[in-house]
Amino acid sequence: MILRQFLHFDPVGASYLLGCGGKASAAVIDPIGPVEPYLEAAAATGMKILYVIDSHIHADHISSGRALAAASGGKYTLFAGAKTNFDFHGVSDGSVLEPGNVLLSVMHTPGHTPETCRYWSPIVAAPRSRGSS
Repeated sequence: MILRQFLHFDPVGASYLLGCGGKASAAVIDPIGPVEPYLEAAAATGMKILYVIDSHIHADHISSGRALAAASGGKYTLFAGAKTNFDFHGVSDGSVLEPGNVLLSVMHTPGHTPETCRYWSPIVAAPRSRGSS
């Protein structure tokens, strides 16, 4: 798994690019600001952005998700029940997105906003052999 974190200070926030180098596929979660850093990071790691995900839509979350989806060709992704006046790729609790060999599970967590979702990827450590000592 390739993971890049983008920290933002005006406005404050964090965004993530994650994906599979082997399958050259990525997702971006909660993009903020100019789209170029995400496009450059995807290009530098040899990945195509398949999904651009906003965890929620709200005044405190100034997203560049739709602009990044348009620039990258990725699917702009929100909780299926989000009330918007634009088209998006809808996901529900239990949905799984697959940017390459990376699995992103969707957990609907309403509260902050009705459509808030969390995205997580199970990471399984390979068994380690113990040396004889």
